Amino acid sequence: MPQRVLLITPEFYGIEKIVKSVLEKSDYEVTWFENKTLPFDYHGTKSKLKFLRRLYFLLFLPKVRYLSKELKTVKNLKFDILFAVNANVVCTYLFRKLKNGNPGLYSILYLWDSFSKFNWTKELRYFDKVYTFDRDDSIKYKIEYKPNFYIKGYTNIIYKTEYDLFFVGKFSPERLTGIDKLLNLPDNSGIQYFIKLWPGYKILFHKHLIYRFLKKSNFKSTWVKQYLLNYEAFEGIIRRDFLVTNSLDYEEVQHNLLCSNVILDLPYQFQSGYTHRLIEALANGKKVITTNSRIRKEGFYDARQIRIIDEQNQEIDWNWIREKSTFPIPEYILDLELSKWLKSMIDVAIV
Repeated sequence: MPQRVLLITPEFYGIEKIVKSVLEKSDYEVTWFENKTLPFDYHGTKSKLKFLRRLYFLLFLPKVRYLSKELKTVKNLKFDILFAVNANVVCTYLFRKLKNGNPGLYSILYLWDSFSKFNWTKELRYFDKVYTFDRDDSIKYKIEYKPNFYIKGYTNIIYKTEYDLFFVGKFSPERLTGIDKLLNLPDNSGIQYFIKLWPGYKILFHKHLIYRFLKKSNFKSTWVKQYLLNYEAFEGIIRRDFLVTNSLDYEEVQHNLLCSNVILDLPYQFQSGYTHRLIEALANGKKVITTNSRIRKEGFYDARQIRIIDEQNQEIDWNWIREKSTFPIPEYILDLELSKWLKSMIDVAIV
């Protein structure tokens, strides 16, 4: 009989469907449901009123209610492996429910967000094995380092170059500022770019009256500035040709990445792990501009292919961006192909 896997991941460009498909092609029987960010979630490091948020989860049990509903849709709760990406809905109830009928269940957690963004330290104890894409977190929390994956189906195909510069991602004030600075630098005439930035979900206090009050006040705090920018981006008050209201699907993202000469990588502030976009760019021999200076320490770093910019003082070689060139794929990156990436973690459970 095939090994049965319960796959719990966030929805992310439809990548979760591809992960499920790859596992099924590897002869696993897979059940998936969303690792959802529930309202008033308290894991965000910048979340306000954490005590009240935790109290809400303690009293009203939104995780239990969500998981109970999802698990009821599963006809057979017999599983050999639990594979979770991030720990949004991970809790005692989930493991008690699964372990009750699966005493030999092997549980694996992969974190593709940094602890600087979400604090999941208490959830680590539930899992037999934990991996993180962030090298700094792996050292600090004594968990295994494993970079993000790429999807092989989009490599080894020649695409006509349509854009000089590519970036797609979720809105953050830092990204908005960085893209604004970049596109307003001198000597960039004639540069063709595919840049899309869309607002995140509404935060807890997303109210017009609060926005107006904070806008008229003269508060200098970072939180207020970020609140105002996020509100204005979500409501369309800020106007940019690269700001969109909905995220793109994976097929569209990949097509435009492969039709671009240089991939712009703008990881979240304080994140040292490498984004999906950076790994995919290198796996396709693309040039990369990144603000992640830690990449200099990697064995696959090549200054001819990867340029590092400072978020505050950007210096761009526009001629380098216009120059069309491809690079060989490092062996290290080849080993991050999705099926190999999954096998290196999932197969541990059946050794």
